[in-house]
Amino acid sequence: MKSNKLLIAAVLIFVLIAVGKGIYERNVCNPEWRTIEQNLDYIKTTNSIVRIKLYKSNPDHDMNLVNDTVTITNTDDIEMIRKMINGTYTGTWHRPIASWHTQMQLILHNRRTFDFSVSKIGNDKSRDMTHVYFGSGQCLDSYPNCSETLGNYLENLTGYQTKGK
Repeated sequence: MKSNKLLIAAVLIFVLIAVGKGIYERNVCNPEWRTIEQNLDYIKTTNSIVRIKLYKSNPDHDMNLVNDTVTITNTDDIEMIRKMINGTYTGTWHRPIASWHTQMQLILHNRRTFDFSVSKIGNDKSRDMTHVYFGSGQCLDSYPNCSETLGNYLENLTGYQTKGK
């Protein structure tokens, strides 16, 4: 009798967790991803980005692309970065530890902002691989968006020097 009550309690807890996760997805993650997809569609248009800011992303000083906020206003640089973000492709999770991270904020022509994370992650296919993570910590990307040019471009733009050079 006691084991039946424990089994029923365990099943109820499992059902409550599943229902809670579904409610969270529907009310938090789905709207977040709709906004992300709208922003990604918007930046497909030339001159849709007015300014780009790069922020410190990691408390470890050596793991950041920048340690102070860097604002990019040069239209040629902005346009190149916009094209690279639009040119990302779905990749794999196979990777070693990132050489650097940064938070990127796009200030859009429609006065909205679009924030996401960028990490330079050399992997077995390319040492220049860069992953772009659009989802928040709670609503993550199921696959990373990858670029083999964005990381190098940002390094050159910010004067980043890797260790051992």
